[in-house]
Amino acid sequence: MVVEFEVKAPLRDADEFERRLIKVGGEFVREGRQLDHYLLHPCWDLRSRDEALRVRIEGDRCTVAYKGMRVGVGLKVREELEFSVSDAGSALELFSRLGFSVGVKVSKMRREYRLLGAAVTVDRVDGLGDFVEIEAPEEVREEGRPGLIEMVAEMLGISRESFMTESYVELLESRNSERKDSR
Repeated sequence: MVVEFEVKAPLRDADEFERRLIKVGGEFVREGRQLDHYLLHPCWDLRSRDEALRVRIEGDRCTVAYKGMRVGVGLKVREELEFSVSDAGSALELFSRLGFSVGVKVSKMRREYRLLGAAVTVDRVDGLGDFVEIEAPEEVREEGRPGLIEMVAEMLGISRESFMTESYVELLESRNSERKDSR
């Protein structure tokens, strides 16, 4: 199990942002469409416990991830346990037989870069728009100095005021509830 440190922010112009990212030294890693299945269980409410169980399909790769409760303020910090499986259909079938169902699907095109040891991803999320996520393996800070995520964000012109800790699931559900309320 690892601890995940990340922040996301909306992007007005993803193409311009990627040009700036490359200009400051960002190295392109890969690109791919990701389909995330967030699972629900009838016996306990993962959402009320601020946890998530996700099956991610990207090309011929499939990963299962458990995300623990968020801690801290400002950055999204949570435990994450992730492993690969060889067959997405079998993984989803197994979870279904255990009582899980797919609650929300998030589909996005992701372009991943590396900058100063941080993963910087540009996501085009279906139904939401464009976002940047900055994730670091650990967020070590010296007293009075910004951590790696904050340094990378500053290099890329992302203000702290635009940082978000909401997940794409939360953003999609919020948007869907706003649409229902406006009817």
